[in-house]
Amino acid sequence: MTLLHVLAIGIAVLAVVAIRRGHDVRFVLFTAGLVLVSIMQKPWMVFDTFQVYLGKDSIIGPICTAMGYAFVLKATECDAHMVRLLVRPLRKVRSILVPGGVAIGFMTNMAITSQTASAAAVGPILLPLLLAAGIRPAISVAVVLIGCSIGGNLFNPGEPDIVAINAATGVDVPTIISSAVVPNLLSLAAATVVLWIMSIKGATQDVSVTEDGPVDLVRALLPPLPVILLLVLQPGLNLVPAVFDVYPKGLPISLVMLVCTGLVLILLRENIDTITKAFFAGMGHAFTHVISLIIAAGCFIAGLEATGLIEAAAAVFVEQAALAGVVSPLLTWILAWVSGSGTAPSVSFSKAFLPSLSGVDLGRAVDLGIFGAIGASIGRTMSPVAAVVLFTADLGKVSVKDVIRTVSLPLLIALAVTIAYSLFSAS
Repeated sequence: MTLLHVLAIGIAVLAVVAIRRGHDVRFVLFTAGLVLVSIMQKPWMVFDTFQVYLGKDSIIGPICTAMGYAFVLKATECDAHMVRLLVRPLRKVRSILVPGGVAIGFMTNMAITSQTASAAAVGPILLPLLLAAGIRPAISVAVVLIGCSIGGNLFNPGEPDIVAINAATGVDVPTIISSAVVPNLLSLAAATVVLWIMSIKGATQDVSVTEDGPVDLVRALLPPLPVILLLVLQPGLNLVPAVFDVYPKGLPISLVMLVCTGLVLILLRENIDTITKAFFAGMGHAFTHVISLIIAAGCFIAGLEATGLIEAAAAVFVEQAALAGVVSPLLTWILAWVSGSGTAPSVSFSKAFLPSLSGVDLGRAVDLGIFGAIGASIGRTMSPVAAVVLFTADLGKVSVKDVIRTVSLPLLIALAVTIAYSLFSAS
């Protein structure tokens, strides 16, 4: 390690400290990148990188249209109908409320990639049911929080973490999602089982709870439709050959989101202006809160690359597969816990290390990207400054401190399981 590498690490640490003190993540990352390239006497590199990311259709299109569709689902209350449909069986089997509630949050986050939006859809329906079953408030909030934030979004083709892995490795999105199934579900299962055990202690007597409104089955089935279409209509299955004559690499994510939005218009016959405004409001939200993070992270990575630190670290990862398997989830977990954002650490990790690793072991590169995304999801879910943590704590009238104390053990076990799986997969 050279003196320049040490300096780059020092600036990165200062950036983490600045984020922890509450400074805007985007400003900190961009500034750190600018300082690093300026040290290398190439300040223009950060501005070139900024411009390049502004024009990346492989990133901007999928993420913005996926968020646009999520806003359409909220505007038409499709998200609420889906949650009601999923919750109904739990009313009859109270003993599985905790794992069932986590599963509902997880599935909702698959369709609605914003963790806070997922919690807003699930919380008002699920929390009263959990509390009525005698489950302590902190545990009830933890059910919603873990379910909506631990990684359901990683099964959505428009999720920034998945799009970043796709952009860094060139591997198609359905294959990436398939590779995420086992480690992501193991992490989910570990956290759920621990939380379930914790919920048994201190449970109180059941009280009555009122039923929710009726379920519109069509509205309830629209949220997961893009995920289903993209997984079913992948080139490997070749179920509709005519589609692959036009799109040999599979349907573009943006196209699927637009088609599904059109189906909402046709099937629900809602106000066209309302749905159109909701869709583009969602796209704008994605650009403001997600794309901007990706651009800033790209500028920071450009600075680290200019100093040679990324190349040196990637070389170590290539030689030490086990070390890479530990570092990928652990590093993103720490950064997500500090910043409250799961997107920035996960995307930054993928963009920094996966291109180099892909040339040596493409499958392992995808795995490391997934482990990094899972680690970031876990870190965000136990961060006291994460928006979803603050929202769910307020929704359940529980202090943030109590929420973090409750979710820490389940999530640390989930992180340990992820690291163990990464070591197992490397052997």
